[in-house]
Amino acid sequence: MTPDPDHLYAVLVKWASDGKPQSYGVLSRDYEARTGDWFEPHGSWDHPLGSLNQRLVKAGAPALSALVVLQDSGEPGMGFWGSASNVPQRPADELTRSVEWARIVKDVLAYDWPRHLR
Repeated sequence: MTPDPDHLYAVLVKWASDGKPQSYGVLSRDYEARTGDWFEPHGSWDHPLGSLNQRLVKAGAPALSALVVLQDSGEPGMGFWGSASNVPQRPADELTRSVEWARIVKDVLAYDWPRHLR
């Protein structure tokens, strides 16, 4: 079983309306609260989040999965970078990476997210 993309989208849109990134652990808990289905925070989300980003590109939307971060670093995981055409490959330089991620998050928070993804 894999996470349902429409429920995943709804969880992340709620985070966008709250205005802050959350960890993979919070994603697992919020998804479970919404659906009753539990997915481990480690290893369960990379593919569904990347697929969501690819759908968002087609809709002309920014990479909503930028709001999902590693608990320890507060940055997106390695699977985020390059996951869709609207997400660059991971910059090697920490400052460049932070600036690029902050730009994407700013775009995500400013976007007028529809209730349902087309």
